[in-house]
Amino acid sequence: MPGEGPESVRTFAHFRGPTAPTPMPIDPQRSAAQVRRQFLDFFAERGHREVPSSPVFPQDDPTLLFTNAGMNQFKDVFLGTGTRDYRRAVDTQKCIRVSGKHNDLEEVGVDTYHHTFFEMLGNWSFGDYFKEDAITWAWQLLTEVWKLPKERLWVTVFGGDPKDGLAADEEAEQLWRSRTDIDPSHVLRFGKKDNFWEMGETGPCGPCTEIHIDRGAPGDDPRDGANPAIGVNAGNERFMEIWNLVFMQFNRMDNGSLVNLPAKSVDTGMGFERVLSVLQGKRSNYDTDLFAPIFRTLEQVSGRTYGGSDSRADVAFRVAADHVRAVSSAFADGALPGNVGRGYVLRRLIRRAARFGRQELGLEQPYLHRLVPTVAEVLGHAFPEIRQRVDHVASLVLSEEESFGATLGRGLVRFEELARRVAKAGAKVLPGEQAYELYATYGFPKDLVELMARERELALDAAGWDDAERAHQSASRSEGGFKQLLSAEQLQGLRPTAGTYHHEDTQSLAVETRVQRLFRSADRDTLVLESSPFYPEAGGQVGDSGLIEAPGGGFRFQVDDTQRLGTVVVHLGRAEGDAQPGLAVLAKVDAERRASIRRNHSATHLLHRALKEVLGDHVAQAGSHVGPDRLRFDLSHPKAITQDELERIEAHVLRAVVANPAVRTTVEDLAAAKARGAAALFGEKYDAAVRVVEMGDVSLELCGGTHVRATGDIGAFAIVQERAVQAGVRRIEAVTGPNALALFQEQRRLLGVSAQRLKVPPDELPQRIEALQEQLKEARKKTQAAAQGDLAGALEHVKKGLETRSGVAFGAVDLAGLDLGGLRELSARVKGQSADLCVLLLGRDGERVPWIVLCQGQALERGLAAGDLAKAVAAELGGGGGGKRETAQGQGLAADRVEAALAAFRAAAAGRL
Repeated sequence: MPGEGPESVRTFAHFRGPTAPTPMPIDPQRSAAQVRRQFLDFFAERGHREVPSSPVFPQDDPTLLFTNAGMNQFKDVFLGTGTRDYRRAVDTQKCIRVSGKHNDLEEVGVDTYHHTFFEMLGNWSFGDYFKEDAITWAWQLLTEVWKLPKERLWVTVFGGDPKDGLAADEEAEQLWRSRTDIDPSHVLRFGKKDNFWEMGETGPCGPCTEIHIDRGAPGDDPRDGANPAIGVNAGNERFMEIWNLVFMQFNRMDNGSLVNLPAKSVDTGMGFERVLSVLQGKRSNYDTDLFAPIFRTLEQVSGRTYGGSDSRADVAFRVAADHVRAVSSAFADGALPGNVGRGYVLRRLIRRAARFGRQELGLEQPYLHRLVPTVAEVLGHAFPEIRQRVDHVASLVLSEEESFGATLGRGLVRFEELARRVAKAGAKVLPGEQAYELYATYGFPKDLVELMARERELALDAAGWDDAERAHQSASRSEGGFKQLLSAEQLQGLRPTAGTYHHEDTQSLAVETRVQRLFRSADRDTLVLESSPFYPEAGGQVGDSGLIEAPGGGFRFQVDDTQRLGTVVVHLGRAEGDAQPGLAVLAKVDAERRASIRRNHSATHLLHRALKEVLGDHVAQAGSHVGPDRLRFDLSHPKAITQDELERIEAHVLRAVVANPAVRTTVEDLAAAKARGAAALFGEKYDAAVRVVEMGDVSLELCGGTHVRATGDIGAFAIVQERAVQAGVRRIEAVTGPNALALFQEQRRLLGVSAQRLKVPPDELPQRIEALQEQLKEARKKTQAAAQGDLAGALEHVKKGLETRSGVAFGAVDLAGLDLGGLRELSARVKGQSADLCVLLLGRDGERVPWIVLCQGQALERGLAAGDLAKAVAAELGGGGGGKRETAQGQGLAADRVEAALAAFRAAAAGRL
């Protein structure tokens, strides 16, 4: 592969200046898997718990669309709302950054080091070690294990900030000088922008020290690192940051002030792709063995070569490789493409890659899905969920690629409409807000819109585009601060809530407890108790509702919803009266609603098992919703579930209900629970100790929800509907208990009414309906025969309207009696009237004017094209439309402009005939 030859492996042996640095310890054979393992083992040997990557999209953090840093899964620990049974951790975290302050999307592929998907290697201390150990260990790993030349390493420390009243981090600076043998002149101070880390406007934060490496070329002065114009933090590729050590010691409050955290912590992040490129001696992250196998597959698919003379093709290779890694990781974790939020972002990535493939590699057909198996091979060892769900992921990607093919065509039509309106108004500039819709809706990038505009001798309103883009990003921002249901300041001092919602006895639904804090707001109030029987929304199960009130009166809180913030249970609703901390209250869950939710949740487990039994083990849960009225279960399955399969699934669940095994819940070690077959859901993050729900020999799942005591408590079960969510994902909705009984009774009533209307017994309804369908079929045949007669008359009308011009049968004919379907049928006959033809057919459909333009034979040879002539028609009739050289069609909106459209068509063709 390119990048592996002698020209790309630089030893940097000839620097100007007094001392030539040690050559880089280049080892192209050192694999990504080896480097990743060396990092994890290094910290595991120093007492760190190796933890798996959390899903690439947070399940319980509304401020983030995607996991964008290694610290996201430990956010509750830093906020003080959660705990772990370890104080040191190490991991490699899957991350996606596409918008917000970490917006890298437009840079991806253009340069050689930006990515949307990347791995973040990190080590963590939660109130354990601090700056000294973090700095010492970082230096040992880089210089003793990986043998990076010390002369090439530069570090930055926080230089202070007068506005925040913060002095320089002299402690970190001194530790670098005393605990390592770095060149003291390579320790630089920088301000808040570069060396004070904050996730957002509020929350834990602190100074950081960053480690940079000099990748300079022969002849570069090694002292350049201290030059603010060309050195460290100057925004160049020579001095590259490879590790950031954050010292969490402050909490940014809502008013902007800083207070000390009760426990100081360490949060480090190392970009895996970057450090790998250094260790493998590559000038580009994309030349490492994380990407080379993907490029090889794409070379086979496209017939093109990466690293050749075509730089635009290289950009397309990098875009495709990066984006397929991002969507594969997200889809494997359970995300789905869509029109809002993270689903829309993933859809944009696929469209961006598809567009680059089409424009630069000539790949007109879907291709990105063919790269997914290679991604699974490259990343599957570190993230096994990608390998386990490779078929599901590829299916989703293929579906998105296919739909984009149609979207691209519609986008081109939309651009033509916009450009035509601008030209008709005598203007020369495409309005930025309307032009941006081509990007937001159809995935057209700004440079493509500008290119298409130039072809029409138009300019793009860049300022208007930028304004629309900012408004769009504000509406769909993927990153926020630590503002959630409660702010960081409100969370301070709150103790963990003792939850009683898993207790089996009826009395657990009403608990005497005390108020911790009441927070009022205009929209809704928030109440935190010392203990609570209310189940907070999690795992697809909705939060409980109910009532909290003081026994002596004076305070009443109607609970509409219950959520969790780390270890704190938050009750949302409306308060009447006041509640000071310590007030004694009685918390009562809506028992009937909870009972319905329990039935539906237990039925969901039985349904999951039944789906695997009937459809196969490939079935994986892709989402669920457990409410009081019904349950919803999304599953990965490549095709529609047949009626016979649905009946077998329903029967399987009902047999388990009738068998009535006890529902047993235990708390077990995660590894032990998985070892005995407990089903875990993709995309879920589990603690070391997990709740296991067992229903006889029917179902065994990890689950933190509430359940019935025995499956017989579910009562009746009925599937309401089955449908597609998108390619590869089906959705089943079902009801239980009284709701299922009500469904059965309503269906029986409808059956009786239908039988009565058709005057047959209920058991003869199918035969009666079949007979009626046959009668309808015969009636349609007669109608179609009559329509054929109408088409024959319409064809005669067209023949009379044709004239011969320059050997071409030419005409523009108004057929007010035909809709678009009729025009299509007629057009097939019209084409047979002459080998050389140019004709416009106009019809009617209510207030709309469908039309078709046909060109063939000498008409095409004379330069006429249906798609070009269609523009003249659409300009008069409005609406949409377009097509190719031979055929074009559309729907006009202005029926009063028919004569003008006929004349415009004749005029547009006149110059060629």
